[in-house]
Amino acid sequence: MNAILSLRGIGKQFYGNRVLSDVSFDVSAGQIVGLVGENGAGKSTLMKILFSMPEIHETGGYEGSILWNGKEVRFKSPFDALDAGIGMVHQEFSLIPGFTATENILLNRESLRKSFLTDIFSQRIRTLDREAMEERSKKAIGRLGVALDPAMLIKEMPVGHKQFTEIARELCRDNVKLIVLDEPTAVLTESEAEVLLSSLRLLSAEGIAVIFISHRLHEIVELCDRIVVLRDGRKIEELPAANCSVKTIASLM
Repeated sequence: MNAILSLRGIGKQFYGNRVLSDVSFDVSAGQIVGLVGENGAGKSTLMKILFSMPEIHETGGYEGSILWNGKEVRFKSPFDALDAGIGMVHQEFSLIPGFTATENILLNRESLRKSFLTDIFSQRIRTLDREAMEERSKKAIGRLGVALDPAMLIKEMPVGHKQFTEIARELCRDNVKLIVLDEPTAVLTESEAEVLLSSLRLLSAEGIAVIFISHRLHEIVELCDRIVVLRDGRKIEELPAANCSVKTIASLM
């Protein structure tokens, strides 16, 4: 199976403190890879490198290489990663409370409606095409297989719906090929987490790859195809999830 993402020898230091050393693994289309390790193992830093977060560049960059669809890339910002087809849902929500689900999902990518005044006064007076926006957001939400009201304000939503809104925002990008989820079930109830896992299986069946970071090891075993274990900034093990137990993963961590 050809890899869409290959991490090769990734290393990182923060002000002389080494947090990652020689981490390598591949992710293929439609594959769900579980990334596990104790707090401080380097999971979030590794994903920040992939997503080209500013703090990585501001602290001297990183060692190693990232291959995307077989070609080495050096993203300059998260916008480059998004343009390439990589989405990331962080632990902290980045939604605007006073906006609806649709408005958050399509923020900065709104559908605009032209009128006769556009030709006279320029593109700047185009108005939002709210019908088109709602259709686009419904389509993204539909890919998750969840019941989420696109017109509901974020501040009125239960926590689980906020998490699905974050994921739907990434899915609404036409070119998305990989989604990174950093502890997505930490704020969810058990029933909400089950819905999320089912949603991720649907995305996997569509060919979207997922990197799933979680301390809930039973979810890792239940959901993932492969498991990558980090400890003290190094890859300790990489193994298929089939027939792998929570006890085995915990002992490796």
